[in-house]
Amino acid sequence: MVEKPTLQRLGLDGPTEAVYRAMIDDRRRHIDDLVDRLGLPEGEIKAALDQLAKLDLLRPLGDGTGQLVDPHLGLKSLLLQRISRIEDLLEEFEEDRSAVLTLLNRYDDLNPGDEAGDYAIGSDAVLDRLRGLADRATVEWAAFVPGGTGFASLLAPAWSLEQRVRRRGVSTRTVYTDSIRNDAKMSRRDAGMPDHPAYGEELGDRARTVPSLPVHMVVIDRSVAVLPLDPDEPCKGVIQLSTPGALAALSTLFESTWERAVPLETDIPPNEHGLTPQERELLRLLSHGLTDDVIRRRLGVSLRTVRRMVADLFVSLGADSRFAAGYQAAKRGWL
Repeated sequence: MVEKPTLQRLGLDGPTEAVYRAMIDDRRRHIDDLVDRLGLPEGEIKAALDQLAKLDLLRPLGDGTGQLVDPHLGLKSLLLQRISRIEDLLEEFEEDRSAVLTLLNRYDDLNPGDEAGDYAIGSDAVLDRLRGLADRATVEWAAFVPGGTGFASLLAPAWSLEQRVRRRGVSTRTVYTDSIRNDAKMSRRDAGMPDHPAYGEELGDRARTVPSLPVHMVVIDRSVAVLPLDPDEPCKGVIQLSTPGALAALSTLFESTWERAVPLETDIPPNEHGLTPQERELLRLLSHGLTDDVIRRRLGVSLRTVRRMVADLFVSLGADSRFAAGYQAAKRGWL
């Protein structure tokens, strides 16, 4: 009897999933056994076996049913492929969003009397907007600030705005990327930020880090949010949002990120495999099929650093390609 399929989105239709489950129960089954157990025609059984082979869940062997690939590897590989497709869709959405916002901005420039959105264009206008919002904040200033060499020039204004808000007694919480922990102390001095550990002592638990961040963001009093028009050039232009739906989503994103972030003054030891959180995140992003440039932005490091980290992981895993590295990482339980 064929049960209702549950793995259709991974490429297994009803008969294919039924055959797969039957072979998991008993890997030594023959085609005749599968016909008797499942009540399916022999042609459907063979078609299901062919589909399992195409999905790399089964290795064909002669005229028999074949040999199952270890489900820990086969099924995880299908999940990673699905995640990669989802990431591709998100990247396409980000490109579409950027294109739409660019067109809307052009429309606003040509039609200044029409209110289609609340934008600030140019670095001076962006900083003026943020300073104005900082002066009006009454409850909290919550921010994402990707660190690293790629955004070193943004640390000074981000730190200045945070101080501006705190001087008025408003609570601040800022999430940086772990890369800020690796920056030379001179980078912080240039930004007017105190060195570790005084930095951590001054901020306490108000500054935390995570391995990667999706984008620069500020949420003020849970009533206004500011996002960049271009994630790679956050000072080029921003959009200010105040719709309840957008604020609820962005506030939830901030809170979930804050909960898993680590206070800046707390050291982060490697895990049992000797990997830092940043290295684990790099492996995850690689498994999703993201490009080096996107990974660079997410981790808040330079392109050269990403490529060096990837090369080091290849050596540790004994791999000569990203596919091989992903396979070895999954096999060793690093993902």
